[in-house]
Amino acid sequence: MVDSTAREMHPEFARWISVIGFGDEVTRRQARWEGVLAVADDFDGETIEALIRLAYQTKQKASAEAIESFRKTFKDIDETFELYGNDRELQVLAGICLAVIMELDSGEGATAALAVTTTSFSGARNSDLPMDLCVFAENAILKAAEFNRKRPVLVTTSGVVKADFEPAIAKLKEQTDAAGMILALQLASSATTSAITQATQRQTRTIKSICNFVKIQDEELQMLWWLIGQHSTDCDKAFDAIPAELQPLVFAKELSDSTTLTPGPASIKSLLSRAGLKSRKKISISSAINSAAKSWLQGLDNASISPVTTPLHFAIQRQLETDGGDAWVQNWAAVTNIADHELTPMTLGTLFYRERLLLLFE
Repeated sequence: MVDSTAREMHPEFARWISVIGFGDEVTRRQARWEGVLAVADDFDGETIEALIRLAYQTKQKASAEAIESFRKTFKDIDETFELYGNDRELQVLAGICLAVIMELDSGEGATAALAVTTTSFSGARNSDLPMDLCVFAENAILKAAEFNRKRPVLVTTSGVVKADFEPAIAKLKEQTDAAGMILALQLASSATTSAITQATQRQTRTIKSICNFVKIQDEELQMLWWLIGQHSTDCDKAFDAIPAELQPLVFAKELSDSTTLTPGPASIKSLLSRAGLKSRKKISISSAINSAAKSWLQGLDNASISPVTTPLHFAIQRQLETDGGDAWVQNWAAVTNIADHELTPMTLGTLFYRERLLLLFE
């Protein structure tokens, strides 16, 4: 998360915030920046969903509770912050919060980045913001993928944690009676506990990083065996025996099943391409979903779908509700504000893979 006491103002923040008429109001600008850091310092999946709905001004509005909490964050810092009538300011601030979250170190903003790309849906949805959130998102996904796959460095002996007994020794020299001895022992005990705690925390972090690295290697091995075998687990068929319209969904789903850490490998597009997805012939969203067997669609995890951040899974839900055919398409398009247009197999597969990760790692 963000350390709001130390994080310098983003170099683009003044330009971003200027679109809502801040001008040279330094104090108010600083207050808004502190509010952005407060949001970035304490976010979860629900926060990301609300920020995206505010930033993209989607038909499905953020909940009243989420908007109230968002406003309160800025109100607590600046009493002049309006609690109503400033929707444009909320939209811009939500976009800035997403941009800052996606730039967090250690891949903490990867989920937000995935959600931004699935919401944008390859440009089908646009946002009237002073920054390109999709550029931030793609950079964040690549950065997180590379961070997850970086070989952990084990702590060397130079990093050994030592207990500080100087206060205990000083106390014993100052007060040499029994009471002084007790106080000195208490200080020594506290110093020992602190040192052990630090060493344990460091060891835990090291073990966790090693475990994650092993998971990543297992993930890549499974993906490579899947790719070499050229055989679909779900369909029990060779890759080239699966209808072209269905391949993007099946390949993306099976790769997501092998993914252990979000946002997955940086090479996911290469894997999809090698599996057979290309960027030439396009496929309509409806034809891809209608080409799947009902049993396969029902087997997908659709418990927490959102028409905003997981529109393809929302389309599947609508298709299942109407029991196939094209009756669902018009309603889905109206709700999501995405036309049933054609996408390349690569684009469709990438979007579905990212939606799967949002649902699997929520």
